[in-house]
Amino acid sequence: MRINQMDMINKINEGYAGLTRKQKMIADYMLNNIEKMSFSTLKELSEELGVTEVTILHACSALGFESFNEVKYESRKYISLMEKVNLHREMSYTAANIPKGDLKNHRKLLFDIIDEEARQAKEYAEEADIEELFEAAEMFLSKRKIILCGRGISKILAESMAIHLAGVNIASTVMDTELNDSIHMALPMFDQDTLVVGISFPDYYFMTDKIAEYARKEGCVVLVITDSSKASIVKFAHRVLTVKSSTRLFLNTLSTPMALINALGSALDIINSYRKDERALKIERFDQLFTDQS
Repeated sequence: MRINQMDMINKINEGYAGLTRKQKMIADYMLNNIEKMSFSTLKELSEELGVTEVTILHACSALGFESFNEVKYESRKYISLMEKVNLHREMSYTAANIPKGDLKNHRKLLFDIIDEEARQAKEYAEEADIEELFEAAEMFLSKRKIILCGRGISKILAESMAIHLAGVNIASTVMDTELNDSIHMALPMFDQDTLVVGISFPDYYFMTDKIAEYARKEGCVVLVITDSSKASIVKFAHRVLTVKSSTRLFLNTLSTPMALINALGSALDIINSYRKDERALKIERFDQLFTDQS
């Protein structure tokens, strides 16, 4: 039985009275730890609450859920929806409302918007830390597995980065942090030989943060690409690349973050080309030994 996104909390509350004492304890934990529930495994929850996994499964069933995974899935949907609702309440999806005076001159307004994005891109080009970009590029070359994580506009950037990586013969996996199947497919690859790239632009998504936190816990190297050093995902990163993404009208514009992605891809291409030349030169020097002898 599937439940509506808005009904998860009500569903637990409605079934609460018919639960056993232990099941009520589990239900209380679910209500008070929605974020944790969205990411915990059945084993972790069993150990934390001091009850058997079977007891937890019985509690899930008593509350109307088909499985523990459904509880996790509905937790994620509920939190995602609440974040969207809060964002809209704060009127922060657009950086600013368009003044009526500006709307009277459409052409000037559009010119101003284009000019603002161009100036933002120019500022990035002038302020970009070239050494930092090369150091970040080396991270991709140092690991056998690459996982690119994001949701919404951040996933679009992850997919663009995957194309750049493929261009220099580096395989990668894109994880959509809003989709259970995408998450579960990639998690087994998390280990010390993995680079996890968390891409997080507003509206920030809690699951992308959780993936970065889990990656760090599993020994992965974590590179974060975001718009601010104050973003919550930053605390899980080994290295952070930041670029402005907001404009007067929009919470995010793709142009400047894409410029960072393009610069990072170019840095990788430069390093690869240089190393190919170095290898070719060494082979040539070795071959020359035989030429000299003849």
